[in-house]
Amino acid sequence: MQPALQLALLVAIILPAVKIAASVCGRLGIPPILGELFVGVALGPGLVDLLHLRVFTGGEATGTLMILAQLGGYLLMFIAGVETDIERMRKASGTAFLVALAGVIVPFVLGAGVGRLFGLPWNTACFLGGALTATSVSISARTLMDAGKMSSPESSVILGAAVIDDVMGLFVLAALAASTATGKGEEFGLAGMTSQWLQRQSAFAADHPLLVQMLTISACVTAFFVVGYAAAKRWLDAAMQRLRKLDALEGASGCVLALVLLYAISAEWLGSVAGITGAYLLGYVFAGSRFKSDIERSFHAIGHGLLIPLFFVSIGLISDYRALAGHWGLLFVVLVVAVAGKLVGCGLAARVCGMDAVRSLRVGCGMISRGEVGLIVTSMGAASGMFGRPEVALMVAVVLLTTLLTPLALRATFALKSLQDVEEGRAVVSSNERAASDLDIETQSAV
Repeated sequence: MQPALQLALLVAIILPAVKIAASVCGRLGIPPILGELFVGVALGPGLVDLLHLRVFTGGEATGTLMILAQLGGYLLMFIAGVETDIERMRKASGTAFLVALAGVIVPFVLGAGVGRLFGLPWNTACFLGGALTATSVSISARTLMDAGKMSSPESSVILGAAVIDDVMGLFVLAALAASTATGKGEEFGLAGMTSQWLQRQSAFAADHPLLVQMLTISACVTAFFVVGYAAAKRWLDAAMQRLRKLDALEGASGCVLALVLLYAISAEWLGSVAGITGAYLLGYVFAGSRFKSDIERSFHAIGHGLLIPLFFVSIGLISDYRALAGHWGLLFVVLVVAVAGKLVGCGLAARVCGMDAVRSLRVGCGMISRGEVGLIVTSMGAASGMFGRPEVALMVAVVLLTTLLTPLALRATFALKSLQDVEEGRAVVSSNERAASDLDIETQSAV
């Protein structure tokens, strides 16, 4: 079968299954995202093994599907950025930083400690800890969208901390890369190329590769966020005003989609951070644009109708649990550490910053899921020989299980009553009553 027909058949199988599963979950009071994830698990190697059926062999459809899924991740984070409450995000920036810092340190220490406890070498144990540091912001973002909580104080902290967490995870990744560097080959991205060039040109840089990597990454991350944010803030509305004059059907939406992809590419090449971070940054700028509502309408259809479901299904499609035979005890302990590291570290940091117990618990639950950076560290560990097939399968399982757990935990915590929620609700009611009273007085005066 031709690759195009294989891809068409894959999409024709996945999309109806995803939407039906999401609908069933919604009617049962379960987060719809779990339906999409369960479809991926069911179609993955553990059950149906869809991608390895005879009809899909010998073609390029599988690779293309995974590329479309990655684009879905970009769109999901762009939409999450557009729906961000900017004012709340600014107020929560300090809290988000401390939450992110605790959410990196605690899981890394616990993960490395568990690895040593089970007899893994120090390098492998550190890779295990590094794979547990970064949060998958896309999972929490989708859950918050489904629950209608994108404007809550907790969502501002979770999304802000997850973006900062991604950058901090990058520094952990750089340290791990330095520990296994061979000094050969080329890296994608300005930071990697600059670091390698400096090491070839300078004896000091060659003797201190980790320091050089940290400095170049810091410079590139700063440059990306400063330049990317300033450029979008300066020219976005003017560009949108011109694009809306195009006679082409959905011309403005097509150009914005191209801009999302360019920001994702720039994030990885210039900023050395995940592409979803670049997409989120652009969406965050759009959140303060007067064209926000137009963009939301355009991207919800293509995002939630096609690409975003493929992103969640792809997580289950790449998981092979057969390699976990004999390692179930280690999986259980690592999963507990993965959950407790974020729940305790991030939750306590939020508590220290003034959030009450329930809101702190929500923040901790929102940071549990792992994603792209964890899988990148896992891939690097496998390529360097630090991870064997069992360790790779273990980390993929942890990523998937934390992804499944996060929506359930987050939705459950939002069902709990927070004292700060009650106080803010009373303040809003009191404000509305005062406004109504002032309006009555003005009306009577006019009469």
